[in-house]
Amino acid sequence: MEPLKILLFISKESAVYNFTRRQVESACANALDGKGAVLEVVDIAENPEMAERYNIEALPTLIVGTRRYIGAPTAEVLNTCLGLNEEAGK
Repeated sequence: MEPLKILLFISKESAVYNFTRRQVESACANALDGKGAVLEVVDIAENPEMAERYNIEALPTLIVGTRRYIGAPTAEVLNTCLGLNEEAGK
């Protein structure tokens, strides 16, 4: 089974770059440790082709599987995107 791919599209020029990156990295590390997930942080200035391929229209954009969230993700949004809220009910 292929690991879950998590993409964070952001710009290093953004005022929220460091905060958002740390928040997403921390949530992924804590929640998905050992679950086969891979986080890739994509700077759109360095990789515009990838941003175009994923139709990125606003930043930051977080893509987890088929889920997409636009804006600085809160802890609740991260949990939902990573499927943690669904697991909590099981």
